[in-house]
Amino acid sequence: MSENPEFDYEGATELHNRLAEQIVAQIVAEPIAAGGNLADVMILCESVLFGVIMGCFSLGSDVKALDVIVGRVKERVKGSQCDCEEGRLTPDAGD
Repeated sequence: MSENPEFDYEGATELHNRLAEQIVAQIVAEPIAAGGNLADVMILCESVLFGVIMGCFSLGSDVKALDVIVGRVKERVKGSQCDCEEGRLTPDAGD
């Protein structure tokens, strides 16, 4: 990432938001479109997360980084409101 001088904070944020939206849409929509259910979505999410973590470890990351990632995800979930009737999370104003 640091090798490209164009990849500053704003560029990184834009890229992360754009990719996350696309990836999340695929992880959620494709199993459902194929006739799956929420369990299928969660299993796919687990598989993708495992693959990303293993890829990060191969690049030199460690278990401390995993703890930070999991902690940040928990904080973001706590900061979201769940509309249980719609089954959707509404992100807090900080995101």
